[in-house]
Amino acid sequence: MKMKELNNIHCTIEHHAVLFALFAKYTIEGMEEKGKEIIYTSIENYGHERGKRMAKRAIANGDALNFVNSQAYGEWVPEKGQMEFGIVRMEPEYISNVTKCEWCASWKKHNLLDYGKYYCINIDSAVLNGFNEKFHMKATSNLSFGADHCEFHWEKPMNEEDNIKLAKKKVELGTSCTRDFKFHTAHLLYSMSETLKQELGEEAEIIIDKVLKNYVELFGEAYLSVLNEQYK
Repeated sequence: MKMKELNNIHCTIEHHAVLFALFAKYTIEGMEEKGKEIIYTSIENYGHERGKRMAKRAIANGDALNFVNSQAYGEWVPEKGQMEFGIVRMEPEYISNVTKCEWCASWKKHNLLDYGKYYCINIDSAVLNGFNEKFHMKATSNLSFGADHCEFHWEKPMNEEDNIKLAKKKVELGTSCTRDFKFHTAHLLYSMSETLKQELGEEAEIIIDKVLKNYVELFGEAYLSVLNEQYK
């Protein structure tokens, strides 16, 4: 496919979500509990990579690796109507929630919720910990596991002054830190493939081949080809 045609391919959260779920499906089907542990490790590695990338940008800008900046340097922004976020409380602990999630909707659409849900267990904690290894958080409920919302406990307060700093920093950064879902899907493919190879050796190639074949069956060859050279 020509580069000009690939430039017109628009990856979304759906492609990212389904790619993960297919990795989980074929890994867990073949290895059951061991497969689940490998998926947890894969997402922890992937999340740490994202968080470290955020931290690197913050440091390059002369910003501290504090909690406010961990929220400011996020790498993705949903399209209108895909996600619904809320704040439960700011102090003594910042607690946020999600009542609508495009990842969850995508897994349901493709009948992959039973596999996609493993993404939700440690992704947010891994990203936060990758940004600053002293930071930890916990998701206490998840839409993908049947709850009516996802709830995130961040183990840090966010007072009014912090909120003002966060809003100011987001305006200052604009879109300089965000990446599209061609990039994020390509990163997921690379990161999960690398973890599987480390954990399983040559056996990983069998799983990766099944994942990519199914992904192409669902979306077409162009949506795989477009990921080449996206993540560097």
